[in-house]
Amino acid sequence: MDSVDTYFDTLRDMEELPRPQKMLEEVNALTGIPVKLSNEQLRTFGEDVYEAKDTLKKLVSAQLIGTYAGRLLATVQNRIGENVAEKLEIKDWDDAASRIEELAQAALERRRERLVGEHGQIARDIETLMPATLNDTTKAQLLLNVMQTSRTAFNPRTHRQEKFVFNRFSYIFLMAQLLDGREAEELAEAVLTHFAEADEALRFAIGQSEYNRLSANVTRLADFGTPAKLAFGEERLNESVAGLGESDREALSESIGRYVLNEIRRQLLLGATSELWVDYLTRIEALRVAIGLEAYAQRDPLVQYKAKASEMFAQLVEDIRGLVVSRAFTAQRRPVEITPVEATEEGSDETEDTSVDQGGRKKKRRRH
Repeated sequence: MDSVDTYFDTLRDMEELPRPQKMLEEVNALTGIPVKLSNEQLRTFGEDVYEAKDTLKKLVSAQLIGTYAGRLLATVQNRIGENVAEKLEIKDWDDAASRIEELAQAALERRRERLVGEHGQIARDIETLMPATLNDTTKAQLLLNVMQTSRTAFNPRTHRQEKFVFNRFSYIFLMAQLLDGREAEELAEAVLTHFAEADEALRFAIGQSEYNRLSANVTRLADFGTPAKLAFGEERLNESVAGLGESDREALSESIGRYVLNEIRRQLLLGATSELWVDYLTRIEALRVAIGLEAYAQRDPLVQYKAKASEMFAQLVEDIRGLVVSRAFTAQRRPVEITPVEATEEGSDETEDTSVDQGGRKKKRRRH
């Protein structure tokens, strides 16, 4: 409202006031709020502008409250996933807050009854999806299946009725209850332990999958490429795959899983770096072109360039880290090419060569 007061203060210095409609247009442009006045209000505006100022301020305030309350209502509807209200009539900010809270509570209650009531959707889905045996894996899969559902809706892009998959609810509040009262250090340690165990399980699962895929077309350990070399060394690369024991197969699977995971992470890192590096170079070039303007502000362009370029590079590293982490949780695993390595036969990698040293004696030299 300060802008409205400032505008009316400037009118005091004018010998002749603008027309009421002109003043209204200027106030609208100044506040960014399209306020409309009736003919009676415009007439009052022209007779005594200072008396009409309070009326105008109330209208601007009401317009602001309505605009931001409508945006808040849309945000609540989007978060809940329910149509809270078609139209919201409010008086002030306190009334808007209490009214939106009431509407949100009512919408959540309707949704809870529809989803988890006695004959709700989730009860029917659990009956249909309940596995024959319950263990940690089947329970987790059941929770994920129940969380999502599909519905048919009109797609404005294709102008057809299509089936969309969406989340009926999330487990954020359940997770918040599980984390309630836990110390930050304890929680950080639990998260890191979970990630380490998940990484180990993922490495083993990928290794087993790749071993089963590759073992059908290989005969020697050398055909498994670098993972076999890292697991057993060069001296065992000529061994037959069929003669491997259980412990050797597990060691090879773990080595394959570690190798594939490293390749996947390397691809994620390279992809994120390449994508953001181009944008960084573009912004650096723009900075180099425009940095000369700093001289007009009595600042050294070179010093300013170094400072801003350093900030931009630090931001680049942070953006790369964030992009890699976000993509790591959603990346779809692609087959990684494992190239067989050369395996030299015993005795063929060394040949004896005789040469004469400075003392006239012959010496043996190994040549690889």
